[in-house]
Amino acid sequence: MTQLTWQAPAINRKKIGDMLVTMLSDGYLDVSFELLSGIDGSRAEALLERRGAPAVPRININVYVVQTPDRTILIDSGAGGVNGWGGRLPVALAAAGIDPLQIDTVLLTHAHPDHIGGLAGPLQTPLFRNVQQLFVHEKELAFWRDENRYASVPDAHRSFIDLARNAFNAYDDRLVPFRQEAILPGIQAVPLFGHTPGHSGYLLGDERESLLIWGDIVHFPHIQIARPEVTIAFDSDPASASAVRHQLLDRAVSDNLSVSGMHFNLPTTGKVKRDGATFALDYDLWSPAI
Repeated sequence: MTQLTWQAPAINRKKIGDMLVTMLSDGYLDVSFELLSGIDGSRAEALLERRGAPAVPRININVYVVQTPDRTILIDSGAGGVNGWGGRLPVALAAAGIDPLQIDTVLLTHAHPDHIGGLAGPLQTPLFRNVQQLFVHEKELAFWRDENRYASVPDAHRSFIDLARNAFNAYDDRLVPFRQEAILPGIQAVPLFGHTPGHSGYLLGDERESLLIWGDIVHFPHIQIARPEVTIAFDSDPASASAVRHQLLDRAVSDNLSVSGMHFNLPTTGKVKRDGATFALDYDLWSPAI
């Protein structure tokens, strides 16, 4: 008898007011603790073990679909299989009963390949054909379209810039570069600059019930929430990324925010609490009821 060696698509749902948020796994990528600055590998492993997590440098890749009375919104798109990373979004959407043709709006946290890789195919081909608006912070768009930067980066990094530009160009007439925080009914952009120049989170809901999808505030949640000073090689401005993380963790505790991030483990949402002089993340329990 043949035994399957892979997991079924990972899906979780949460109601926020009149919004239904579906959290989908695009897969994962295996990296190295050597990408982290401010902590060594043995200490990183110890922090994961303390929280009952596998002591391996594996980064999950999450994508979100937010269904409102008026829109079906995709927040980021996973890696799309770039370099063998992720690529399971189409399967996850099918398993969740979401037709890609339903998606009419995209919100981007930023344009690193594991967030934008699933948006477009070669030759600027949009993979979500019915998207009418793609929201991205104006600083983020300018960063990836900066010709001076493109000319100055090492050749190995240009492929990631090309990937981002290909996706932006695929939706060029539908791009909505924003700078304000109020972008859609019930959804606020939250500036979280540092990881990239226009890195943004999205706050869904209101004071009574809300969820903050904070993008890449952390790549290893249990490590960087316990040690907010720990940065990763992907940070454009490590000092700013660390400072923003400190500020946001304080806010998450003070405001009792439900939070989620593109690199959280399932079931993908949780609460930040104070843990002595620092912080810890408690994941929500999975529930069969929404």
